[in-house]
Amino acid sequence: MEKVNLVSDPKVEQALREQILNAVIDGELGDGLVVTRQQVMEKFKGKFSDNYLSVILANSEMGAKTSGYPPFTIRIDEGKYRIHPVELLYRMRDRGMI
Repeated sequence: MEKVNLVSDPKVEQALREQILNAVIDGELGDGLVVTRQQVMEKFKGKFSDNYLSVILANSEMGAKTSGYPPFTIRIDEGKYRIHPVELLYRMRDRGMI
């Protein structure tokens, strides 16, 4: 599998974002809506650069001052995030689940 380098590419960010949301919906990632940075790094290791995996949740935090990252997480502790439930609903709709 080819590793994607960390670049300023919205398609790459969207791909990882969708994969995270899919994995949470399918019960393959996190504990309910709560996901840790370490879990993301372990689940997607080799598919995306380690640097990118380590920042995706923080950079996608609601209210973050990072441009280019659509918000979908809420920080609840250091390295621990809640996936916004509305974002999960949107993704479920996109997948034809609801």
